[in-house]
Amino acid sequence: MIKYLKETLARYERAKTIKLLCSVDPERLEQFGIKGVFPAFRRAATKVPAYKKILQDHHVDYRAITDIEQFKKTVPLIDKNSLFPKFEIEDLCVGGRLEDMKSAMSSSGFSGVFSFGINTPRNYRDTARSIDTALEYTFGIDRKKTFLVNCVPMGVKVTSSLRLTETSVRADMALALIKKFSPKFDQTIIVSDPHFIKKIVEDGIQEGIDWKKINVSLIFGEDWFSDSFRCYMAHLIGMDVNNPQGRFVGATMGIAELDLNLFHESVHSARIRHLAQQDAAVRKLLFGGDEKISPILFHYYPHRIFLESIGPTEKDKELVFTMLSPHMLVPLIRYNSKDRGSVIGYNKLKKILINTGHADLVPELKLPLVWVAGRNDRFLEVRNNRIYPEEIKQGLYEDFQVASETTGYFRLNKEKQILEIQLLPGILVTDELKLRFAKALFKYCETDLPLIIYPYQQFPYSMVLDYERKFLHIK
Repeated sequence: MIKYLKETLARYERAKTIKLLCSVDPERLEQFGIKGVFPAFRRAATKVPAYKKILQDHHVDYRAITDIEQFKKTVPLIDKNSLFPKFEIEDLCVGGRLEDMKSAMSSSGFSGVFSFGINTPRNYRDTARSIDTALEYTFGIDRKKTFLVNCVPMGVKVTSSLRLTETSVRADMALALIKKFSPKFDQTIIVSDPHFIKKIVEDGIQEGIDWKKINVSLIFGEDWFSDSFRCYMAHLIGMDVNNPQGRFVGATMGIAELDLNLFHESVHSARIRHLAQQDAAVRKLLFGGDEKISPILFHYYPHRIFLESIGPTEKDKELVFTMLSPHMLVPLIRYNSKDRGSVIGYNKLKKILINTGHADLVPELKLPLVWVAGRNDRFLEVRNNRIYPEEIKQGLYEDFQVASETTGYFRLNKEKQILEIQLLPGILVTDELKLRFAKALFKYCETDLPLIIYPYQQFPYSMVLDYERKFLHIK
């Protein structure tokens, strides 16, 4: 009886929250986030030993910061390199102690420096509630019996009330569980890194799984993916990206030291991104500059995060986070994630869509949005032209035949000035295949460069392809 009452109350709270987020004044919601900055800043400034020292070193008196513009001008930026290698983990915590810790997690180490996040019991419950609310809005989990398959690497847990299985990156285990359990549920949701989900879905087709029949949806995390990748994966599971009919191929974004559920896509934001990739005029209005590749467009919650985007131009802006929860053990203030992106207010987005004849794509959720486009410093320069991994990813998956013949792993090799790509097992290198790959891969680049296509076992970087680590697409 107690369990039933708790579940009923949780469903009521989710419905109430979604109704509020679909009806609230967007500007009021954003102002609510701004008001949360000052208590979060004061808490860190007075209770976190490492942050006290950082403010002292920058000659900043937290008591003198009284408005948001002053906060943005005066409070120093921090990042993983200025924190985690230099301070003991206790000194980054409220009160300088770990007693309130429930769980710890690390980043992937992709940048060469590990950063760390700590969950308190309250954080853990709050994260579970926010994830379940997002899942209810997107998938109707309170009305449909749902099976969640967590294949996220590095032992990352999905905090949810759903019935789930956690297999990490064991494709055979995941597929065995899907075959046995998915027919017992109304829908199945698979969560993992894009490369690994590609493997699961393609292997599943080979094993006779009808992904459309078991009503599967896909959620990507861990790595940036192109709009064309979404279209390819939707094609494999028999879903129309513009008419998903209750299913979804989308993304969530987390950063270990901040939160594992910072941003998420919706059907609306995914369709807006798809439109922007096809329509250069809409793309310029939304993302500015001369973006050739449409970034990922996410919703975020201003009562949880105060988000800035800083940089000399729109193309160079990076995302800066101030976490607002009073329950965070490691509260990070003006933390530069180094992700290239920018904030788009809800009303600005709405105006652009209406003025360009796409009022049907205006999101129901009145949340502000943020686009994420990769990293500024990750490119290969060839004859004064830059080639970004994101351009290769977009071209690679537009040709579904090409996409079906590769693992998706490639390396822009700075030293050799070449592009190297790995084929799936059993695919042979031919002149025809080379031409088809070259046409796809360089579609969005200002210049081409030598292309080497390797049979699966001969790819030079196979030893690090264990799906546990982010792969360096450029080095």
